Amino acid sequence: MTAIVEIHVTCPSLDAARELSHILIDGRFAACVNIGKEVDSRYTWQGKKERHDEWPLTIKTTVDRFDACAAAIREHHPYDTPAIFGFAVDHVDEATAQWVAEVTKA
Repeated sequence: MTAIVEIHVTCPSLDAARELSHILIDGRFAACVNIGKEVDSRYTWQGKKERHDEWPLTIKTTVDRFDACAAAIREHHPYDTPAIFGFAVDHVDEATAQWVAEVTKA
């Protein structure tokens, strides 16, 4: 186990994804945010089946910064309840781990 976490969240538009990524990087909540290509999302929300196009984000941060990063996502995300999933990274190159830790120091 490493001290690195990947967070997955989706945004309703490319502009929203880009704006959120800048907030997370500028606030040192994340070392890197990868914005994926548009995906076709289907889910149930408030008892209703939904379908929307969304842009997935993969956010690289540390275990120590996960809670602050998740709070920043909730504060700046256009959804009332963004789905925020954090995954511990089992293996990472030492140089990459050092870079993520350095860039996300509060």
